This record gives sequence, C-alpha cells and structure tokens, in this order.
Amino acid sequence: MPPFIPVEFSTRDRILRATGEKVEIRFVLVDATVAADQIADKHGARGFARQLIGEAAAAALLLASGLKWPGTVQMRFSLSGDINKLAADATPLGLVRAMIPKEELERTGSFEPMVLPRSLTVRKLDREGRVLSEGVVEMVSPEISASLMHYLEQSEQTKSLARVAAVCDESGERLLFCGGFLLEAFPGVRDEDWIPVMHIAESLDFGSFIRTAKAKGEAKNEAIEEPQETGGLDLARIFAALTAPFPAQVHQEFGVEPYCPCSEKGVLQALTGLGREELEVMYLGGEDVEVFCEFCRKRYVVPAERLKELLEEVEEVEGAPEADDPDGKEEEGGALPEDL
Repeated sequence: MPPFIPVEFSTRDRILRATGEKVEIRFVLVDATVAADQIADKHGARGFARQLIGEAAAAALLLASGLKWPGTVQMRFSLSGDINKLAADATPLGLVRAMIPKEELERTGSFEPMVLPRSLTVRKLDREGRVLSEGVVEMVSPEISASLMHYLEQSEQTKSLARVAAVCDESGERLLFCGGFLLEAFPGVRDEDWIPVMHIAESLDFGSFIRTAKAKGEAKNEAIEEPQETGGLDLARIFAALTAPFPAQVHQEFGVEPYCPCSEKGVLQALTGLGREELEVMYLGGEDVEVFCEFCRKRYVVPAERLKELLEEVEEVEGAPEADDPDGKEEEGGALPEDL
C-alpha cells in the first residue's frame, strides 16, 4: 500500500480510548473538527455537505478504533436525491479521509439537499488492502448516527451505542465541531450498569461541549490534557459526563490526521482496470489524460506514451489464459478504481 500523505497535521484533533475500572465498558471519543474542515476545504464542501463529510469521517474513525490489526475501515453510504455517494476511510491510528463526488457538491452548493437513504457498506481491510469482512445494511435514516447504530446492531451484535455530529457556523464554511463517541459493553456487563451510561450518552448535547478557553484558575480534568485552542469538542468534559456513574481509566490518546494513499501507481492500476477498449479510445485521442483523486483532489497526468504501454500490457493479459483467484476476492486498498 502506498505511504500515507499527511495534510497539515493538527494536534488538537484526537481520539481518546478508555475503559471502566470496575464496569467493563469501552469508551472511544473523537474530535475531528480540524481534520474534517481540511478535508471539506479540499472538496469545496459547504453547509450540509460539509457536515455530512465530517460525520462520515467521525463514524469511520470510531469503527476503525475496534480493529485489532493494522488496516482500514471503509464506509460507503449509498444515497439517492441530490447526493448519491458519501465515503469515508479511517485507520486505528487516526488517519482519515472522506468525500462526496465533485459534481454533486457543485450541484448542491451550500443549500441543504434532498437526500434519501439507501444502504451502508462497511469493509474491513488488512494492511495490504485485502478485504477481511464486509457488511451491508439498510440506511434507516439520512442521519449518519442512526445508520451507524443500525450497522452495529445488525453486524456487530453487541451492546453498543454510537453517536456522531458535525455542525457548521453561520457561514457554512467552517465547522463549530465534528466528532462523536462509541460505547461498547464487554460480555457479562449487567443491564443495571449499562443502562445509566446509555441514558447519559443518548441525551448528551454536543453543542454544550464546544471547547472554549478556560478561565484562569478553572479546574481541569487531570486525566486528559486539553489543548488550548477554542472550537471543536471538549473531550475532557464529554468523558467526565459519560463516566459519571462509575470511574474509568484513559489508556490511549492520539491525534487525528487527514490522509490519502493515492499514488501514480494506483492511477495506472485504475486505468488498466478500465479495459482495452476504453484505453484504446484514450490513446487514439493523442493527448495526455488527466486523473483526479476523488478523495484529495490531487491531479495526475498520464502521457500518451504511457497509455500506449498500458494498452500493450492489457492486450498481453487479455490474450493469456485466465488464472483462478485462490481467495475468490479482489484486492482493495488505497488506490481503488472507485477512488479516482
């Protein structure tokens, strides 16, 4: 897989992981406000579309936190209406990307589009990009939180609760906050321990936890070192609210970083996947071909001479006997044809 490409890393965004000290409940909290803004800026997304990108990114980060191996979680939201596709990928270490197709963003602008839910596909990949599992569920609502919860109920089948939220300022060009949390009960957790935490999580108002500058002498949560910037979610206060019924211990905390693993090699693989006829049309056009990554909008130029070489490679492969796929699955990774 190509190396990850960081985009203006900010240490303010972060993921916090914790577990109850006596009650075995796992907590994952995410603040991805800056990262989501940077991703949305790449696409020129405003208003409702910016919020959708942010919520999808936060959801992917939460699901990726559960991977027990180096890999990636892909979320593909199939919609209908003004927006038909929303996608987000994330790794357990806080690398994330998300996108809505450019033409759909241009069509909707900053207005709230008509969006109807269809399905949510979640793929878990290993570090080489091979699909280890895939789950497809119906989207019960255009809201990302509701569809994320439905996926957990149908596919993970554990006591869990997840919420994500992203809200823009009045201009629609910046997020006031973007993030969320995931709670998972270990086997054997009693309902009398789980239900109070669940009620707190369901009623939590994200808008009441926007980070503000602390007044001089104001008490701080000693378990969590809060950044000094304002805006985004105050994870220390959210953590304190969620763990009010019992003590919990933070055991891991790290940053969130926008990334895109696209590469020239991936672009050439994607073009090869188009087949001989389409490659031949491109080559006979006699001009270089421009390809833009759907996720980071990076521009790649493939010279006509290279198209000829790709065409010859495809013709050679198509003329050879077909080989069986021992795994019965196509590889998926950082530079899939659908990503470009």
